[in-house]
Amino acid sequence: MKTILKSIVVVLGLALVVAMSHLALIEVGREVVVLWTTDTSGDRHFRRLWVVDCEGAVWLHSTGESWHRLFEEHSTVELDRNGTLEKYSAAAIPGPHPQIDRALREKYGLADRWVRFLAPDDENTLAVRLHKIGQ
Repeated sequence: MKTILKSIVVVLGLALVVAMSHLALIEVGREVVVLWTTDTSGDRHFRRLWVVDCEGAVWLHSTGESWHRLFEEHSTVELDRNGTLEKYSAAAIPGPHPQIDRALREKYGLADRWVRFLAPDDENTLAVRLHKIGQ
């Protein structure tokens, strides 16, 4: 019984180490922005994301159905970048984005490779181009 309990503790400990390492790899020492959106009921939501400047615009890149739904209805978002909150118009751009992928890889290095290993690009991957409102 003690062996089983020790094994469970070791497995849980390793899982915690992996989770904390993942968090450190994607958050620490890298630019992480906060994207604020407002749903149809007026509730505000936020996501922490990587950002890259490419092709004269600010780009976000993510995957999943919830990510797609964010940009079906709303074209105006707020981005907290370096402690400054600014409004942007957002345009979802489906399809492959080799320039954006390359810029993310150059900026985030090993962390970008790790994230793409865990969640490879697929049909749910969506890049979002942001243009500052008022420029």
